[in-house]
Amino acid sequence: MKTQDSNLAGTGLNPKMKWASILFIAGLLILTLYSNTILTLSLPKVVAEEGKSEPLVQQYSGSGVLQPISKVELSNKSGWTIKDVMVKAGDHVEKGQLLVTYESKEVSRRILDEEATLSRQKLMMEGMQERYIEAVQSGDDLKIRAAKRDLEIAQLDNSVQERKIKELKDDFGLLSQVTAPFEGVISHLSAVKGLVSGTAGGDVTISNASLGYQLVLQMPSTVSDKLELGSKQDMAVKMNGNRKSYEGVISGIEDAEQMKKVTLTVQNAELQGGEQANVEISISSAAGEGMLLPAKAVHGEGTNKYMFVIEEQKSPLGNTYHAHKVFIEVGEANEDAVIVLKGAYPGQMIITDSSEALTDGSRVRKQ
Repeated sequence: MKTQDSNLAGTGLNPKMKWASILFIAGLLILTLYSNTILTLSLPKVVAEEGKSEPLVQQYSGSGVLQPISKVELSNKSGWTIKDVMVKAGDHVEKGQLLVTYESKEVSRRILDEEATLSRQKLMMEGMQERYIEAVQSGDDLKIRAAKRDLEIAQLDNSVQERKIKELKDDFGLLSQVTAPFEGVISHLSAVKGLVSGTAGGDVTISNASLGYQLVLQMPSTVSDKLELGSKQDMAVKMNGNRKSYEGVISGIEDAEQMKKVTLTVQNAELQGGEQANVEISISSAAGEGMLLPAKAVHGEGTNKYMFVIEEQKSPLGNTYHAHKVFIEVGEANEDAVIVLKGAYPGQMIITDSSEALTDGSRVRKQ
């Protein structure tokens, strides 16, 4: 007991002061740790992840209606009445097949009138022939010449009348019907029996089945710039409530406002035009081109792009984390991700989200 007292006396501190010192130092440590904890909780909360050495995938999905590459509207140019309709929309027709017939009472009456005129001329010509015979029998040269001249004039009039009737009948035959100019599909039919031709536009619209159908889509340049003319692309076509895949060919790429107009052509006897078609395209960037980052991890405008990475600083009182600003060079991008060509490498913890705006070197709290 004396020994212990002598030791305490040697330290110059009595037991109460020693314990007070210990409690004071412990309190300081607790307060320091507590204050650090409170400070940490007040720091911006961030989410971080590593970049990926993966290609960027550009995806596109678009739909539209298949339209015939070549189509012709047919109707009676003289505005005759539709007599009969031999086809319906969607029918496959052969070249020369009869589609619609027409009638015109006015032209029919005109032909009958001209035929009656020809009959009257022929009857008159018979009288002239009789007078010519009488003149020949009489031996009167003057009468013979006159009768012969009248007969020749009558023959000329008959020839003219016959040609006139033939032309009327030929025109009537051409205008009284329309036939298919080529093998195709009736894509639209406006003809109605009893109505005048052309009442609702062309009476019959026929598409050329041999040339196929086309689908025109508006695509972003990030996708269209990677397509090649003549390359093949699958398209899903809806027919009779079912979807079927057909092989299309990229036949045109044209500039349009903020987008590009891409035309795909498809040929198949099953198609008729007017079907709903859908195209889905997925194109990957070259492998090993750069680091793939979420688009929200990249900041800045134009060529002044940067990101924040987490740097850890060690301390006796605990490690701290800081946001470090790194300038980068970017390549391709889509709505969700971007390829970083320079400035990003494997192992970096890249900040993808933050509860507050960050500055270079600011302390952060990892979620």
